[in-house]
Amino acid sequence: MLERKIDNIIHAYFRELSNQGILAEQVFLYGSQARGTARADSDIDLVVVSQDFADMTPKEKWRKLGKAALNLNEPIEVLPYTPADIQKSMKREGNFIRHILSQPETREYRPFKQ
Repeated sequence: MLERKIDNIIHAYFRELSNQGILAEQVFLYGSQARGTARADSDIDLVVVSQDFADMTPKEKWRKLGKAALNLNEPIEVLPYTPADIQKSMKREGNFIRHILSQPETREYRPFKQ
């Protein structure tokens, strides 16, 4: 049941990101929610991959990501990356993103096709 709730929140977050002008290509869920060890006060840890981040200032990026999470009223923590950033990170040993994405419990989401 909790897994389905998280799935619904993530797909709602895709929609909120789109409303903010961010077309997410992928979202990865990691951390306690992905491992199934979350507590009632656990946040939802996400990596959002979008080419749109390449053209945004850091301030604009964080404002839009924060507004999307605020609109859902959910405890979402986001790490934003472009596809090129992900590719570079995957080539570097000891990189945090490489570590996250190599974990078997990390779950990938893609937007629903409309």
